[in-house]
Amino acid sequence: MKRIFKKNQIIIATLAVMIAIAGYLNYSGKLFGQSEKGTEEANADLANQELLDISQEDIETGTEDIESNDSEVEGTPGEAVLTSGTAETTVAQAKVTREQVRAQNKETLQAIIDNTNLTDVEKQNAVDQMVQMTQIAEQEAAIETLMASKGFSEAVVSLDADSADIVVKADELTDANRAQIEDIVSRKTDIAPENVVITPIHE
Repeated sequence: MKRIFKKNQIIIATLAVMIAIAGYLNYSGKLFGQSEKGTEEANADLANQELLDISQEDIETGTEDIESNDSEVEGTPGEAVLTSGTAETTVAQAKVTREQVRAQNKETLQAIIDNTNLTDVEKQNAVDQMVQMTQIAEQEAAIETLMASKGFSEAVVSLDADSADIVVKADELTDANRAQIEDIVSRKTDIAPENVVITPIHE
């Protein structure tokens, strides 16, 4: 009986020691983990600080470069953009807009012509409008070509049944210039000179 009691005491003592060791190791592991984590956070903070320092240097350097480049530009900022190619851009945009509107109108008329639910009269009306639109486009191109031959290379012509709107690149238009343009329009169309509106644009 005493042997059994002593054996139990040994087992209990051994278990107590093992529990104590396990607790110590667990506690030590937490301490070491916190230490390593703290080291990692410190390293991360240091790296972030270095990046911030580099970014600040880049910003300051970039600002100096911008200021240096700005100092080399003479005149009012944006002035070159406003005065360079303004007339050409206006004429080009007007031509693009004219062609876009014409393409949409042609598409609408073609849809009417292809519509089987419409009468022949309605379809013929759409055909007549498309023919007229084609003739006007040809007249506009002819007028622009003749104007270019007279020195008005940058111009856009917009015609309708009884009037003409012309935008032309020119510093100024004399009465002789206007008469020349009106004559070209009159020869290519049935539009009277008083119904020709000429708008000069310049740089």
